[in-house]
Amino acid sequence: MFKTIIGAATLLCNTLLYCGAVQAQEIYPSKPIKIVLGVAPGASTDFLAREVGRGLSERVKVPVVIENKAGANTIIGTNAVAKSAPDGYTLYLTTITTAINPFVYTNLPFDFKKDMKNIVLLGVADNVFAVTPKMGINNAQDMIAYAKKNPGQFTYGSSGVGTIHNLLMELIADRTQVQVNHIPYKGAMAAVTDVLGGNLMGYFGTISAQREFIKRGDLKPLFVTSAKRSIYLPEVQTLAEAGLPPIATGYWMGLSAPAGTSDAIVNLLNKEINAILRTPEVIQKFNQQAIDPMGGTPAEMDTFFDEELKLWQAAAIAAKIVPISLGK
Repeated sequence: MFKTIIGAATLLCNTLLYCGAVQAQEIYPSKPIKIVLGVAPGASTDFLAREVGRGLSERVKVPVVIENKAGANTIIGTNAVAKSAPDGYTLYLTTITTAINPFVYTNLPFDFKKDMKNIVLLGVADNVFAVTPKMGINNAQDMIAYAKKNPGQFTYGSSGVGTIHNLLMELIADRTQVQVNHIPYKGAMAAVTDVLGGNLMGYFGTISAQREFIKRGDLKPLFVTSAKRSIYLPEVQTLAEAGLPPIATGYWMGLSAPAGTSDAIVNLLNKEINAILRTPEVIQKFNQQAIDPMGGTPAEMDTFFDEELKLWQAAAIAAKIVPISLGK
C-alpha cells in the first residue's frame, strides 16, 4: 500500500512538473525580443524597424530591442539571424536586398528560403527616377531618345553596384535596347548633389530621398516604379504610363525568423504586426517617410518573395552582373 501511495505521488509530481514545463514553453513572449537589421542606424529601414518594434512591445508587453548589424550588403545581419535559435526571440528585418543578394554574390553563408521563415511584409517605399531640369528631358521617352542618340552617354547614379536601383535601370535599359552609364555612389545625398551641380544626369532612388528636391523644382521626376501612381508624387507617371516596360517594385521591408520557428509564434507575431500596421499613428509615420504599410499572411509574403527573386534574377542578367565570391 505504502509503495502504491509513493508511486502515485511520484507520478503526480512528474505529471505536474511536465505540465508546468509545457505551460512555460507555451508562454510567448516572456523575455525581450530582438529585431536585427542588416543596415546602419538612420536609414528608412531603421526607422521602420523602430516603429514596428515600439508597437510590438506595447502589444506583447515585453521590450523589443533593435540591433544594427550592418555590413556586406546586409549579409552579416541575415546570417546572424539565420544561425540563431528558432525560438521567436531573434527576428530579422528583411529587405529587398535579401532577394537581390543571391544573384550578386556566390557562396552566401545561408540559403534564405531554407534557413529563414517569413512572417509578414511590413512596407514598401516607392522608387523614383529624376533628372536635372537643365537637360531639357521632360519625360521618360525623352530620356530613351537621348540614350539611343548618345549610346553610353546618359549617366545616372545609384547607391551602388548591384543595388535595387542599379539593377532596375539596367533592366529598363535592356528592355528598351539602350546603353546607359551607371555611376555608383555611397549614398543618396552625394549623388543628388552631383545631379544638382550638373555632374550627373539623373539619380534613381527612393521618393523619400528626393521628394524635397522635386518639390522645389531642383529635380525633375520622370517615372515611379510602383504599379500605380504614388500617393507621394501623384503627378508622376508609372513606367507603364511612360511607355516603358511595366516593372512594378519598390524598396520593400518585411519581418522574418529563423527556420524552425513554430507556426504558433509566427502566427502570433503576424497577427500583432498586422494590427500595428493598421493604426493611424503608424500609417501617418510611415507616410512621412513615403512608405506604404503592407501586412498580410506569411504565405502571402512567401509568394511575394518568390516573385521578387524572379525579377531580380532577370535584372542581374540584364545588368551583366558578375557575382562576387564570398569564399567558403
